[in-house]
Amino acid sequence: MIRVAPTEHSLLTLARAVVGMGQYASVEDLLRGIHTVPRRFSPPALQVLRDTLAKGSVLALARAGGWRRERSLHEGQVRSGRLWERHAPPPLRFSPLTLHVLRWMLEQPLTKLGVTPLEVEGTPTLADEWLLYLCCRLVAGTHCARALGVQPVFRRSALCWLGFPEQFGTTRPELDAAAFTPLLADGAWLLEALRRELAQRWRGLEESKRSIASPAEAMALGAAQEAVLAAFLDAVDAAGRRDLAGFLIDAARPLMDQPASRWVEGLSSSASLSSRAEAARASAAFLRTLGRLSRWDAEHRAVRFFDDDYDTAQLLLSEWGTFGEAGFRRAEDHARELATSLTSAAAAVPPSSTGSAP
Repeated sequence: MIRVAPTEHSLLTLARAVVGMGQYASVEDLLRGIHTVPRRFSPPALQVLRDTLAKGSVLALARAGGWRRERSLHEGQVRSGRLWERHAPPPLRFSPLTLHVLRWMLEQPLTKLGVTPLEVEGTPTLADEWLLYLCCRLVAGTHCARALGVQPVFRRSALCWLGFPEQFGTTRPELDAAAFTPLLADGAWLLEALRRELAQRWRGLEESKRSIASPAEAMALGAAQEAVLAAFLDAVDAAGRRDLAGFLIDAARPLMDQPASRWVEGLSSSASLSSRAEAARASAAFLRTLGRLSRWDAEHRAVRFFDDDYDTAQLLLSEWGTFGEAGFRRAEDHARELATSLTSAAAAVPPSSTGSAP
């Protein structure tokens, strides 16, 4: 049996929870308190940490969707199978940044305001990016999420923005297509593995909008979604990997039978009509983004049998076909209704009078 100090054990417990080998409840007390973590770990503790990260991160990839038999594109060719059948074993190399992040999460009371900033140096490896994403996933929906969302290392992560745009407050992401370039390397295996999980998350984000009462919160979320998806779609389009946007179709498919009013039914009636109108338009950010996929879909339908990208177009048509032109029209109708219904009502309201008629 490997023996480690209690202070080392706390970090190992957190690492296990982050990679999905434990639940948030098992580390909630750790994240709420302040703990002293040694600057140097004993060799046995480092051995356990490396083993936990190596095995746990791969297991997390498989659970996220890597175990599923999927089809994807690689250098213009269609590949089928589970993630490890479509790609060579992914190079997962964690840098010192990973240990620094885990240590910071224990040393700060993440439910309190004004925690000490997380300062790290160097560029995260792809394995580090995966760990940052898993940290966001661990605290999603909890009082700890905001503390992570204000830290620069998380705010610079394109993967974290793609998975958890709601965690970053009201500041729009400073992302462009280049921010997603590292995620598209080596066949974009990480994005492929996350397709199902990203679909579930974005569907959940859209469904959560019915519970948003504050127009400001709705506008912030919509602005973040629009910026993230614009940069992401620019990146995958330039890389010839439009298939990676398929999670948006998967997220949208079960939502289209809902009335457009469902997106804004929770907005506070005490807010001004103009602010609710702006919030309604912002709430349609995801639906408007589907318009770009609709244009791609039309391009794919125009590809002829003897064209070079015929196989690529056929893959996308087969995977997006159950959504199809009808689904894209429905999304466009919803977006238009959200953009115009309250706006028209706000325009019809006469300006308030500053005085009274004699």
